Amino acid sequence: MSKADMGMTQAGQDNTSHLKGKLANLRETVAQLSENLNIHKKEVQILRSEKETLDSVLTMKCQDTRKALTNELHRVTEEINRHYSNQNAETQRLQQ
Repeated sequence: MSKADMGMTQAGQDNTSHLKGKLANLRETVAQLSENLNIHKKEVQILRSEKETLDSVLTMKCQDTRKALTNELHRVTEEINRHYSNQNAETQRLQQ
């Protein structure tokens, strides 16, 4: 082999090892990105689950509050009507 042939062979090997190194780095980067993506997907699933739970809890609390306010309104309305009736009875009694 001549020096020129040896230089070409070594340059070819350097280029191949350089490409193999780049390919290995790309594979490692892809593996890391894939792992990060899977971690983020799990986080999104957890957040969606928490959102659904919070939506459910808030809906129940709104329903409970609406029911309590409706009951309170009914109680106050009955009390006003009772006082109004008592006032009418007292007015009737005083007019006699």
